[in-house]
Amino acid sequence: MATRTLPTTNGAFVPIGTQEPILRSDSREISLLVADENLSLTYASRAAGERVADPHVHRHTEAFYVLEGELAFQVGAECETITIGAGGFVAVPPGVAHSFRTAGGHPARWLIIHVGDGGFAAFMRGVRDGVKVDWDIAPVPTDGGLPADHAIVSRPSCEPPPEGNASSLSEPFLR
Repeated sequence: MATRTLPTTNGAFVPIGTQEPILRSDSREISLLVADENLSLTYASRAAGERVADPHVHRHTEAFYVLEGELAFQVGAECETITIGAGGFVAVPPGVAHSFRTAGGHPARWLIIHVGDGGFAAFMRGVRDGVKVDWDIAPVPTDGGLPADHAIVSRPSCEPPPEGNASSLSEPFLR
């Protein structure tokens, strides 16, 4: 059976497997993999110890899946630190403040998922093309936004849960 690609409602589309380069340097790479008004999927990599995003909130969900290395997130009004390695996943719902950086002594590679896109793909293309594009990103509200326990965190089964958590090592740590 042949596979065919269906167009999206807005015609903005990058087939998985085809990367649309945004930024490439020795220490940083960003490429769009899927760009649609309902969902964007981005591949990113950064050198060890680099801040990637300062604290912010969205009106949409932003999620991260770590392919290699580690990412450290500060999440929620209480700025809880969550560090995940390869195979780990963090989803940050609307209104939950978050920032993140690479952690550990090695570069990191990860996927970023925006559900709906919130203008992220257009923003990234604007970064590449030197054009300012507004999108669904806002400063953290004065009350700090929603608490960290609204985030979804899944660690690979080989990664121990945070200290004080009674989860079995054979099951992912879910919040």
